[in-house]
Amino acid sequence: MDHDTKYHFNFFAVNINEELGALYGPVLERQTEFVTFSIQHILKLYEDSPRKPKSVVLIGHSMCYTAIFLWEGWWQEQHTSQRTSPHPLLRSSLHRQLHTRDLSLSLILSIEDFYDKVNSYWTMERMFDLKDLVLVTVGGGRNDVQVSTAHINTPLADIATTTTNIPSCWLTADHQAIVWCHQLVMPIMRSLFDIVDPKTLQITTDRQRIINVFDYHLSKRITGKRYKGTWHSPTIEFDIEADWKEILRRQHTHTAQENPRPMYLMIPLHPGHHLYQKAMIVATNLDKKDWIMACQANHVHKNTRMCLNGENLSHMTRRLLGKVKAVELDLTTLSNAGHSHVVVYLPPTDEKVEVSVDVHGEGGRQKDFEVPAFIKSFTQTLIVDTTPQRALSYNVSLQGLHEPWQSFKFTLRPRSASCVNHSVIQAKIFVPWAQKESVLQNSDPVKSFYAEVDVLPPADRNFSSASIQFVLDPDCSYSIVVQGNLLGIFRRIVSQFGQQVPTYIAVHLLLTLARQLQTLGDEGYCPTLFSAMLTLTPLAVIPFVKVMNMVLKNMDVYDDFSIMEESGQQLAVLPILFFLGTLPLSLALGSLAWGFILFFGNSAHFVVTKVLGRSLGGGDMIADLAMSGLSRVPVLLGVALISLAYSTCGTLALCLAGFFYFIKVFKLYEDFIEKIVVGLIPGTSENRSKTDKALSQLNFHTTLMMMIFLVSALNAPAFIVWGKLLSHNLQLVQDPSLYVAVTVLIGLCFLWQKKVPQCDKRFYKQLGYLVHSLAVLTLLYGSVNLYRVSYILSAAVILVVAHQLVAPRKPPQREGQEDESPSERSRPFMAQVDESESDGTNSGSITSDNDSGPNQRII
Repeated sequence: MDHDTKYHFNFFAVNINEELGALYGPVLERQTEFVTFSIQHILKLYEDSPRKPKSVVLIGHSMCYTAIFLWEGWWQEQHTSQRTSPHPLLRSSLHRQLHTRDLSLSLILSIEDFYDKVNSYWTMERMFDLKDLVLVTVGGGRNDVQVSTAHINTPLADIATTTTNIPSCWLTADHQAIVWCHQLVMPIMRSLFDIVDPKTLQITTDRQRIINVFDYHLSKRITGKRYKGTWHSPTIEFDIEADWKEILRRQHTHTAQENPRPMYLMIPLHPGHHLYQKAMIVATNLDKKDWIMACQANHVHKNTRMCLNGENLSHMTRRLLGKVKAVELDLTTLSNAGHSHVVVYLPPTDEKVEVSVDVHGEGGRQKDFEVPAFIKSFTQTLIVDTTPQRALSYNVSLQGLHEPWQSFKFTLRPRSASCVNHSVIQAKIFVPWAQKESVLQNSDPVKSFYAEVDVLPPADRNFSSASIQFVLDPDCSYSIVVQGNLLGIFRRIVSQFGQQVPTYIAVHLLLTLARQLQTLGDEGYCPTLFSAMLTLTPLAVIPFVKVMNMVLKNMDVYDDFSIMEESGQQLAVLPILFFLGTLPLSLALGSLAWGFILFFGNSAHFVVTKVLGRSLGGGDMIADLAMSGLSRVPVLLGVALISLAYSTCGTLALCLAGFFYFIKVFKLYEDFIEKIVVGLIPGTSENRSKTDKALSQLNFHTTLMMMIFLVSALNAPAFIVWGKLLSHNLQLVQDPSLYVAVTVLIGLCFLWQKKVPQCDKRFYKQLGYLVHSLAVLTLLYGSVNLYRVSYILSAAVILVVAHQLVAPRKPPQREGQEDESPSERSRPFMAQVDESESDGTNSGSITSDNDSGPNQRII
């Protein structure tokens, strides 16, 4: 409207009912099919149009539109231009030839298969069927915790950038805010209009022009909002009647409040001088497009030395924050080209214009710095004591900054009190192996910048160091200090490897169950969740994982550790750190479970009783009888939940099973407390062995209950998608949680028996070793592909059930052999003898087996 454009775009929006396709593969497949049919329908609207469109622009914030090219027939005749907001584009298959992989959360196998299919197709067809497409990806940068910048920088994209690098935007955006960010919407809109051929009123068929237009608006725009006005004439004719001023000092700032006449500032080159090798020029409020030139000053007019024409260097300009632009020049190269001066053109203006010049030697504004190691990085380290006076920039080469977890805070401290309120103009980090330059985020009012590397270096380690350039205020000098950013390191570890937390919790629970089973075999009782978990060490699982990883590598079998290693995201100490770091979380979850049992168990039981009472049409007595019946015959409940899983969603059945398990554990806790209280009443003889058996049952089922809740949490996406589809009267086509739910529920039908665990069973120790091996497999194959953890946990449940069903019993004890409780066996023998004597018993008397209870000691 501002430019009175004679044409416009027809925009169409696809409504996918806000379905959560990122959580469920079949939904993505259906969305992809719907988008494909929508495009076909839109193209049919123009069949009779005299200007039938030959190109389609796709703008998406989801994954489905990258998969529409798998549907043949609709796009082969279209030269399609494509532009996208952030999305996880790449999911490589496990073939050895592919070395890129998005390590985002993989909870469901169908999502993994969808990513693999899309990635394989794009990888194979990018140079063939998809060669005419232009793919642009834009990420949110540091604040986008859903899709990291490393996944935006795909080799399949023609342009890959972030909002921090887009002129006039400069800021990071989260995954949702990037959709309505006005500073991003406007460059995209301008790019769309600039790729239209005014002769045909169609999108140009010149693929390189489309790339150049988007590259200009999304990363290289200096002045001008239209691409057609960005062309720079190679030579510039000068106005000899203008004011000419030669700047003789190497550092100088020219300020003009009002400039009624055009002016040329001349900077001499001084060929061969060691202090005239590099120059940086920063201009503020200078809107002229062609403003910096190099020339040979061989003409004299009115006793003033000047140039008649010169080489235009304005194409080397880069834009900084606000109305500031800068150019960096190699004076030696310009001198060798026959130039004697660099000329800055100031057009007539009534605004304040400021031009700063900094001429220096080759290494006068640069320093190489080895970033400190992890432990030493948290103390402040001085890089530069004082930057040179009136310096406009300073470069720091960061040797060793290439790990995905590293995060450093660079602080620039003014050396004089008068500069406290002066700010650093900008800081940029250049990553040579990715050929990417990114604006660093700062924290005001402190002049601090956070430096991180989002794109990992090549595996051969043959690369240059990353470097940071600080654009400074020429009126101030600064000291530069670096310090490790603890919060940044934690954030990067969580964003890069946080999907492994559920895996390590599963490993802790499996190792805890293994320890409980081994103790049952050795000592006849089951320790508590906390006492078993506190004995865990990384040595219980990490060495086995490393050995198996090396063996599988030699067999050309890829596990999740191999995937992380190929993607450059495998750290040597990562498994140990995560094992120890998530152990307090597992203990906290155990404490939370016990807190719910203690404080909400009775309430949950009361709610279930009321619901059953109303459902059965009776009172509390009928409900109690129903609860008692379900407890005595849990197969009925298991069959009902399996039927529910088939008719609705497996995760729903798992959640209800977990709730019932919670009530069962609460009842076990009540039974245990009751036995303790009865034993304290004078005149009663509650046997200690019964109390220990009740405690073992409670500890055993608490661990299994937490495993069931973890399986339910891992399959939560299926439940969320089912609930979303249910609101549209749709059902899950393929329930990814069904088989896991059925397997677990079949096992729970037997585990909910009152006699589980049977302490007189054999081979508990061997069962513990099998569960221990499952913990190793969980870490080996569930660190990236999280959906596998549910299958391994369900396998552990089946192993325990199989043991309780088929394992033989221990041989009966011989006559005269003591049947002591675990607590008694742990006491000294003389203490037991003293207790017997104090009770007045006769050590020589023999009590008949018929007169003694089943657990009464035989003297």
